[in-house]
Amino acid sequence: MEIRDPIHGTIVVSAIERTVVDSIYFQRLRQVKQLGFSELTFPGASHTRFLHSLGCMHLAGLAFDSALRDASWLQPDDAQRLRQLIRLAALCHDLGHPPLSHTSELLLPPGHTLQIPFVPQLSDGESGSHEHFTLLLLLGSQLAHILDDAGRSLDITARDVAGLLHGDVDAPAERYLASGRDLQPLLGALVSSELDVDRMDYLLRDSYYTGVSYGKYDCDWLLSHLCHVQDESGAVHLGLDERAIFTFDDFLLSRHHMFLMVYFHRKTVCFDHMLWQFYREFPQAVQIPADPEQYAELDDGTVWRALRAHRKLSPWAEGILTRRPLSLAAESTTQVREPIPQLLERLDESGVRYLHVTSKGALSKYGERESGRSLRVRRQPVFGAPVWLPLAEATQLYARYRETTLLERVYVAREDVERAGRWLEELRNRPWI
Repeated sequence: MEIRDPIHGTIVVSAIERTVVDSIYFQRLRQVKQLGFSELTFPGASHTRFLHSLGCMHLAGLAFDSALRDASWLQPDDAQRLRQLIRLAALCHDLGHPPLSHTSELLLPPGHTLQIPFVPQLSDGESGSHEHFTLLLLLGSQLAHILDDAGRSLDITARDVAGLLHGDVDAPAERYLASGRDLQPLLGALVSSELDVDRMDYLLRDSYYTGVSYGKYDCDWLLSHLCHVQDESGAVHLGLDERAIFTFDDFLLSRHHMFLMVYFHRKTVCFDHMLWQFYREFPQAVQIPADPEQYAELDDGTVWRALRAHRKLSPWAEGILTRRPLSLAAESTTQVREPIPQLLERLDESGVRYLHVTSKGALSKYGERESGRSLRVRRQPVFGAPVWLPLAEATQLYARYRETTLLERVYVAREDVERAGRWLEELRNRPWI
């Protein structure tokens, strides 16, 4: 089967992959928007996690081919099996994402209520996450049997796929061996690391559909310079040739700027927190079940139906449905600080309804130490053997962008904006500023 994708062109889907795509568990993602409320800010951002997941699968195959093209020790049968395995992992990485917005993760049932095969029981105080629900669907639903049956010809199981998505999965290490070498570090990095196919796809895709240029980078050059390195224990890790380090820098900056300019857009963030207030007001309005078969019926429409059912009872629901977010009254950044605490006190004293939202944008969630473990950079001298550098030593970006960018915002109703603005102006002139 072939799928036409506006980002990557033709995506070929194998017979094994088609069984996953055709299942109700994956088809659910057709009704889950990739960027949630961003569509209300950027009207073109109507793309879904369904298409994003297919794009990740496509890139995973290309990345595998590039990183291991010089692996003369990799036998054709092992290459075929592991390539299909990494494509399936990339395809399934977002299976458990809740509807509409990351805000909906607040409603996920406690971790101890989830019965996930091959995964240790979560503690009573541990919250479930969309990653846990991905494992629940992959290992605890009928999808596990579907995938096991379809993958039998290549000796692939749902457990093998899940083992690449989450470190808590009890997956036998030998399932990722080839010619005595452990490829799990490399395969795992392709689905979750500083340079993974999830980021590679969503930056290009989100940039395209929102109509902005921030997320664009040279994907072909980055892919073509992936490589691998083997350590003393026989483990194979993902590498990057130094000729692509400036492209990697651009990739990191593209993600950073997408967060600041698109994902943290003031209107989108406001809608997200209006939804959070609605959930607080009516915690039973949207029920997220711990049963994987019932979870497969949960999509964006579930939340929109709940909002419509409560629009006369909740101003938050009404504001979302009529696309009328609260208005921005104050914004404090890392560079320009505003007297937000004092403004909040004044709003509280006056009984003004408001939202106080803090967004933090960092260049990397992995940091120098983590990124150094997950990726090595190959420097090829004019003469002699290649030298492998930790990522943090190959780029100056981590040193330049150590500080987290802080966006602290206060939203009020439109009729209160002028009043809040006067208070803010008055507070700016106080001696504590």
